[in-house]
Amino acid sequence: MIRKPAVAGLFYPSRSDELIEMIKMCFLDERIGPGKLPGPVDLSLNKLLALVSPHAGYVYSGPVAAWGYLEVAKFGKPSLVVIVGPNHTGFGKSVGVWPNGFWETPLGAVPINEKAAQIILENSRYAEEDTLSHLREHSIEVQLPFLQFVFGDFSFVPICLMDQSPMVAEDLAQAINTLSKEFEGTLVVASTDLNHYEDQKTTMRKDSYIIEAIEKRNPGMLYEYLVREDISMCGYGGVATVLNLKFQNSKILKHATSGDVSGDTLEVVGYLSAILF
Repeated sequence: MIRKPAVAGLFYPSRSDELIEMIKMCFLDERIGPGKLPGPVDLSLNKLLALVSPHAGYVYSGPVAAWGYLEVAKFGKPSLVVIVGPNHTGFGKSVGVWPNGFWETPLGAVPINEKAAQIILENSRYAEEDTLSHLREHSIEVQLPFLQFVFGDFSFVPICLMDQSPMVAEDLAQAINTLSKEFEGTLVVASTDLNHYEDQKTTMRKDSYIIEAIEKRNPGMLYEYLVREDISMCGYGGVATVLNLKFQNSKILKHATSGDVSGDTLEVVGYLSAILF
């Protein structure tokens, strides 16, 4: 089963040479990006690692995303990548796992790790085989070219969440813990943007609550702040999933907004790169 890219030419360039050039520009951006390219990845990742990464168009969130991918490259190449993203389209299952085949990007085809997908499906009460939720969804797709640029070949499991409840986050974390015993060097990417379409000052304040919950690795705090502060974060279920993985350390790498890129600070979206290890 092959998935064609849904947002190539929209969120990022559809030509491979232009896409590579844009990813390089995101890394080399000295104002919002890290200002440098990742080096060759010679090591193998030897533990469970998580990344919180934004998923807007690369012109807006790419430099922030580059901070995260620069950092995870230092830990080594993963044996498996699991990407958890929110369902923006409303189609498909509540927790949809694409079970087999390949996802195409302008940089080549990325194989689904069928064995890993089955482990998730067998160990989660909520996850179901599903392709419909993924067909037009961008939140997982936009992570793939960055991963291809940094790591080259890899296999992955995409999980699309319409149900982002605390129960699902806890359940998926348990399934991923089981998975990580089979695939020791697993990288989990929680794809999310932060607060949406309020002014810069309001978004910076609301995003600070999300950042605090990630720094404290506290999923309950995340859900509490979402409700109390009315934060329109789209991928909170994936972030709550990695917060439930009980990492010992968290590191905030970069926070910015679309307003920092465009100069329009009246309606902005917040972006964050962070790792948990």
